[in-house]
Amino acid sequence: MVSKREIAKKAIKYTPIGAKIKALKILLICFVVIIFMIPVVFIGLFNTSNNSNDDGDNGEVICKGGDVPNKGIEVFEKNAKGGAFENKTEDLIKVAKKYDIPPNLFLAIVAHESLWGRGVNAKVQKNPFSLMGSGTIHDNYFPTLDKGLEAGAKNLKDLYISEGLDTPKKIGPKYAPTVGATNDDTGSNHHWIPTVERIMKDLGGDSEASCKSSTKGKKMDFNGKLPKWSDSDPGKGNLYDVGQCTWYAFGIRQKMGKPVSTYWHDAHNWNDRAKAEGYKVDKKPEPGALFIAEQGAGGHAQSTGHVAVVIGVSDGGKKFRVSEMNWEGPSIVSERDLTMAEGYSFIHDKE
Repeated sequence: MVSKREIAKKAIKYTPIGAKIKALKILLICFVVIIFMIPVVFIGLFNTSNNSNDDGDNGEVICKGGDVPNKGIEVFEKNAKGGAFENKTEDLIKVAKKYDIPPNLFLAIVAHESLWGRGVNAKVQKNPFSLMGSGTIHDNYFPTLDKGLEAGAKNLKDLYISEGLDTPKKIGPKYAPTVGATNDDTGSNHHWIPTVERIMKDLGGDSEASCKSSTKGKKMDFNGKLPKWSDSDPGKGNLYDVGQCTWYAFGIRQKMGKPVSTYWHDAHNWNDRAKAEGYKVDKKPEPGALFIAEQGAGGHAQSTGHVAVVIGVSDGGKKFRVSEMNWEGPSIVSERDLTMAEGYSFIHDKE
């Protein structure tokens, strides 16, 4: 038996008043949902903006040209016979295009580094690009050749092509340095550039591809305040020794949107290697520039020299202030005021 209360509820439900109450309930629910969604949307937009600035996105580098003609594919196949890349030229070209690397450049480097796929690094280590492990290339193994190729292509894209190093002459000083290289026991790095150039010529296609940066992002201008430092986030591809001045300087410059090479070795080498890669190097301190002290200059380390980031300049450039690591101890970030001295120089942006 239905109670009077239930009958009354049903009656109200189907009256004009009941319809209005139902509509009000729906409006109230929608209002509550919108109120809760606004902070979520706002936070998402805010985080997207911050992430864009924090990661120093300088835009994608897009390369055109460098395609290998059928005759070039035949040349590669002939030389690769009996090696890890036999009948795999088309696969290599696909990997190159996936990472937007000129195919003839990619094939030439992998051919030289792996002896056309017949080297131990390709056949046993599955590391055809001779990427360094914890100590030497002999420590670095990949589970499959495809994994090794992908790692090599990503390394070439991220650390070379994306920095405008898109020809053997530009890549060589960084990829195969002739001074201080720990992976060059036989001195073969001296022949790296001419050998890769010769292979590219044999393969055919464009001798130099056209690589340009898109307008997806732009570099951050230094405003006198350095990005926040964290030992857990020392910068992408930072291969310098943890806690050292070079480790900090590389990471900070990358966070500023002014990246430098991860292959310049000890600090006293940085100015010469920066100049070789097209950076402006002079004796004038400037906020945001890298300060380099030669071995023993101004009381700095006799063996390695020192590197820091300039954060202020005074007295017409005769004095400057730096932010640095390992002056007061490994992994310690500190600041100092310095006066210009013999053996000091500064690395700015690329000219």
